[in-house]
Amino acid sequence: MRIETQDKQHVTIVMDDHRAGDLLAGLLAHPDLGEAASELVEKLRAAKVEPTPAPDHIRHEYAPPLQD
Repeated sequence: MRIETQDKQHVTIVMDDHRAGDLLAGLLAHPDLGEAASELVEKLRAAKVEPTPAPDHIRHEYAPPLQD
């Protein structure tokens, strides 16, 4: 992600499709983030960005501490 243009009212950023999808998925997961987040969701959807799907299964493993 990089900032392309910036002034006191607007910022234009450039990012690849995968990161934009991650951003959209994160914003949709937290709808309580406020008006700025809602505006960003609208702009991402207008740009035809699809949210990154959640993985079907997250693998969790526990490894006990090493014994000396």
